[in-house]
Amino acid sequence: MSKNKILAIVSICVVAVAAIVLAFLLHSTSGKLKQTQAELTTTKTTLQTTETAKTAVEKKLTETESTLSETQKSLSETRSELDQTKEILQNASEAARKIAAERNELQENKSALEREKKSLRAKLNEIESELQRIRVQSQRSIAAIQERFKDTVGAVLDEAGRLKLDVKGKILFQTGSAILSTEGKSLLDAISEEVLLNADYSDYAIRIEGHTDNTPIGGDALRNWNLSAERAIAAVKYLQEHANVSAQRLAATGYAFYQPIDTAETPEAKAKNRRIEIILVPPQDFLSELMTSLQTVMQSIGTAESQ
Repeated sequence: MSKNKILAIVSICVVAVAAIVLAFLLHSTSGKLKQTQAELTTTKTTLQTTETAKTAVEKKLTETESTLSETQKSLSETRSELDQTKEILQNASEAARKIAAERNELQENKSALEREKKSLRAKLNEIESELQRIRVQSQRSIAAIQERFKDTVGAVLDEAGRLKLDVKGKILFQTGSAILSTEGKSLLDAISEEVLLNADYSDYAIRIEGHTDNTPIGGDALRNWNLSAERAIAAVKYLQEHANVSAQRLAATGYAFYQPIDTAETPEAKAKNRRIEIILVPPQDFLSELMTSLQTVMQSIGTAESQ
């Protein structure tokens, strides 16, 4: 065989082998391709499933983030409310402490007020007892004065325990005069003996008050001041110099016509207003005012206790 034929045969064989190999490779590649396509389809399906899951997860994540945001907002509000609650509790605690302190103070004050109330009640009883003694003593004197001097001298006892002797001016003085009449001197001697020098009144102050009616003397109302004061002084001087009444007990005052006992414009009323008043003031002259004051204090204590 010639060399060319041999080459041709070899070439055919090579081509045949190549075709077989190619066919094998094609067959193998086709199988792998189908497998790859199947895997690709599976992968696409998986990818789609994953995308769906991803979308669901993202949605869930969004919802979770929204919920988290709301939760954080709620938490912030809760913390704010908690802070407010703590502040309220602290204020309430402080208020409770203050209330407790005030309650203790009020209790102490109540106890002190109760002690003060007992003390004042005892003092009031003591004062009332003394006033009652003065009243009884003065009533005896008033009865004696009315019996001895009848219509010449009036006697009353006021709420403060002062014994007032009302002596008609015409008995002691002539009209418009400040000079004691003989009858007036005798009357002052008798009053001194009966009352002023009585041991029951030895520590009483004696106040002599002069009063006129409202008729201007000599047409000048200012002269009424002079006359009322001069008559009071004349009585004081006589009691000191002739009735042996201690000067330390005596005082003279003139009121003109500014303290009438009868305001009617009649001769009888004017006669009543022309007078000398001899007032015996006990050392406890303050008792009536003190009783009023103490009673007011006790009422205040009662009001405070009720509150």
